[in-house]
Order: sequence, then structure tokens, then C-alpha cells
Amino acid sequence: MKLNSIFERAARLCGMAESYYKNNDSSELSARALTAINTTLFDLCEEPEHESLLDESSVSAPVFDAAIYGTAMYLSLAFGDTDKASFFSKIYSDKRTNIKSSSAKIKDLLPKTEANI
Repeated sequence: MKLNSIFERAARLCGMAESYYKNNDSSELSARALTAINTTLFDLCEEPEHESLLDESSVSAPVFDAAIYGTAMYLSLAFGDTDKASFFSKIYSDKRTNIKSSSAKIKDLLPKTEANI
């Protein structure tokens, strides 16, 4: 999926209509969005930094969903809307916790005794 799809969904959550950033000079908005997406994706899965919103990313569906709310949180902060940023922060935090707390491997950590060596 392209990073632009994360940006478009986050922008809608922030109340920016698609016509706003398509009809206006959106270079500053795109730069802020790319920084927000890169920050969010690195936080969630340590994905390397991307150069453009047109870059492809192969993150999982839960990471993609969380990245939308993380990007919306950062964009809200960038534009000074602290109420929305606080709201998105709570949602992003919950989704981030679910992603970070899942374990992919179970390891036996019980101490060894002479009887079971």
C-alpha cells in the first residue's frame, strides 16, 4: 500500500477535505504528513524512513490502522488542534499497545534443575 493512503485517511480524520489539499499548494502539508508517517511507522515497527508519500509499504493491517491514527495525532499537533490531538493520541496509544504487546514467540524461562538437565 502507498503511504498516501495513510495520509488521505488521516487528513479526513483531521477534518481536511480531499479537495482542500488537492486544490491548494500542499507541499508543506505533504512534508508534515511524510514526517508524521515516518515517525509513526518507525515507532510501530521500526520501518526505515520513506522519501515520498508515493512510496510503498508492506506493513500489516493492524500497523496500517494504527499508523492512520498516529499520523492524525501528529498532524493535529502540527496545526495546533490539541483537542483532536488528545483524542487521536488515546486511540493511537491503545492500538500501539495491542501491536507492541503481541508476542510472536514463547520462550521457556523456567530455571533448569539437575533433575531435568
